[in-house]
Amino acid sequence: MKTGAKVKVKMNPTGRILKDKGLTAGGDVQRFHTANVLRRIARYMPYRTGTTVKLTMTGTNINKSYIVTETPYAKYIYYGKAMEGKAPKKATERDLIYTKTKNPRAGPYWDRALAAAEGAAIRADLQRYIRRKR
Repeated sequence: MKTGAKVKVKMNPTGRILKDKGLTAGGDVQRFHTANVLRRIARYMPYRTGTTVKLTMTGTNINKSYIVTETPYAKYIYYGKAMEGKAPKKATERDLIYTKTKNPRAGPYWDRALAAAEGAAIRADLQRYIRRKR
């Protein structure tokens, strides 16, 4: 004897599900994550006058998946190498010496330093945020 059942599953398209859960580019999960990284990365950026950190905070659109530091000297302090010459300046082999009074963790490659030191905490924050949304 043969028994069978037909099951019909009706569900929203994948794109709609992702959008409803805030998992698309510019969705609330992306905004939370970018804002969280932006808040945390400031601790790893050089801070002498605060201009670079402040410009990064105001210049970054949290709807996007990247952090923006748009200043003429950002590249130099990010790579941690002294630059010299006339425009376009060239990197030298001399390492920059960062002032660490305000940000003791300041140094080159802010994103990498943040990921190494706080990557697990950032992932945990994101997981908690997503779980709360269910």
